[in-house]
Amino acid sequence: MYSEIVQSPRFYLDKNGDFLPEATTFIMTGEHLEYLYNLFHSKVVTYCFKTFYAGGGLGENGYRYKKAFFENLPIPKWQNTQLQNQIKNAKPNDDIEHSVCKLFALSKEEIEFIEQS
Repeated sequence: MYSEIVQSPRFYLDKNGDFLPEATTFIMTGEHLEYLYNLFHSKVVTYCFKTFYAGGGLGENGYRYKKAFFENLPIPKWQNTQLQNQIKNAKPNDDIEHSVCKLFALSKEEIEFIEQS
């Protein structure tokens, strides 16, 4: 699940049906949701989404998650690689940034740029 208007990534993985969505909350379904959940919380995907796919900011810090923007987000398809499994199986407090940077084959300069943004 995710809220449409946010100031930072706010995705929720609800395997038990414990959350109740409100008017601007959306539900994603499908396979490999743990993988997507962790990717969507990474600095790399957040930077890409905010910079290229969010359709402009909302105020100083806000942006909008729209379905049409998600459809164009260049997320590597699931191929059951060791790297993807590391991302998928990460716990909420794990540092997955290094794995996500490797997944997107980012250079040292690109990583530094995103971290400073």
